[in-house]
Amino acid sequence: MEAGVRVDTSGALCPVPILEIAKAMRRLEPGTLVELVSTDRGLEADLPAWCDATGNELVRMERRGAHYVGWVRKAG
Repeated sequence: MEAGVRVDTSGALCPVPILEIAKAMRRLEPGTLVELVSTDRGLEADLPAWCDATGNELVRMERRGAHYVGWVRKAG
């Protein structure tokens, strides 16, 4: 899946991954796809909850070894 922006928060724990994707989203155009990479297993629950709260679309989540990867499309 080809994302317009990649946010890598590997090694950081909650709430850093969500804070970083929120910061990235603020400067993007609606419809932009963002790939968020994290080693924090909490992302599996946190990212869908954040998308529900913000109206952004969670396109996909997957686990790649020790990494959790989520793709989010900016609402608008």
